[in-house]
Amino acid sequence: MTIRPDPTPEPGLGEALFAELPWLVRLATRLTRDEAVAEDCAQETLIAAWRRHDQLRDPAALRGWLRRSLVNRVIDRARAHREELDIADVEREWADDAWTVQPERVLERADQREDLEDALARLPVILRVPVVLHDALGWTGTEIAEALRIGLPAARQRLRRGRMMLVSALADDDARRRASLAQPMRCWRARRHVSAFLDGELDAGTALAVETHLASCPTCPPLYATLVGVRSRMEGLRDPDTVVERDVADRIRRRLSGPAAGS
Repeated sequence: MTIRPDPTPEPGLGEALFAELPWLVRLATRLTRDEAVAEDCAQETLIAAWRRHDQLRDPAALRGWLRRSLVNRVIDRARAHREELDIADVEREWADDAWTVQPERVLERADQREDLEDALARLPVILRVPVVLHDALGWTGTEIAEALRIGLPAARQRLRRGRMMLVSALADDDARRRASLAQPMRCWRARRHVSAFLDGELDAGTALAVETHLASCPTCPPLYATLVGVRSRMEGLRDPDTVVERDVADRIRRRLSGPAAGS
C-alpha cells in the first residue's frame, strides 16, 4: 500500500512562504541579473515548497530549504556564456609574479554599477554565486556550502576563484606592470591566501607571512587593495527587502492560492 503525504498544508504555510518572497526575488535578481528570470525562479521555488509541504513541517527549516532550492534553480537555468572568463587563464595571470593591476582604474569601473554587473556576468555561475552570496548579500561560507551542498573548503575555493576572476574581469583593459622581487613568500602563494586573509580566516602564522609579503612586494598590494575595494562595492548591490513590485507580488500570491499551487 502506498502511503500518501497529508494533502493539507500546515496552517499559515501560505503566509509564511509569501513573507519570504521579497528576499527570494532579491536573491534571485542578484544571482541572475535578470528580473524576469528572477521572478520565475522565486515563483517556482515557492510553488515547489507548497507542493512539498509534507517535507516542511519544521518552520525553522523553511528558509534553509528555500535557499537551497532557489540557488540550485538558478544554477540549473544558467547557460554557458561565450564571454565568460576561463579560470585557468585567470589563475595563470595571478600565478605570474609580474602581473598586477591599477587599483584606481579597477575601482573606478567597480563604482559603476553597470560595469560591475557586466564583470559579474563574465564569471561562470558556479563562481559568481558564492561571490554574490558572500560579498553582496552577507552569507557565511557555511551557509553557502549548505545551499550548494558542497564542503566548506570547496565553497571557500569557489569564493577565492570568483573574487580573483571578478578583479580580472574589471581589470582586463589594464596594462600589465613589470615587477618581480625575491620574496620570502612568493606572490602566487600569497595571492592564493589573500581571499582568506581578507576574511580573517588564516592562522596567525600564515596571516603574518601574508602581511610581511604585502609590506614588501610591489605587485601584490594593488591586487589586495582592489580585492578589498571590489568587495566593498559588492556590498553596495544590496537592496532593501521591498524590491518586489506590487503587481508581481499579486501574481505570485494568486498563483500560490490558485488551483495550480495545490495540484
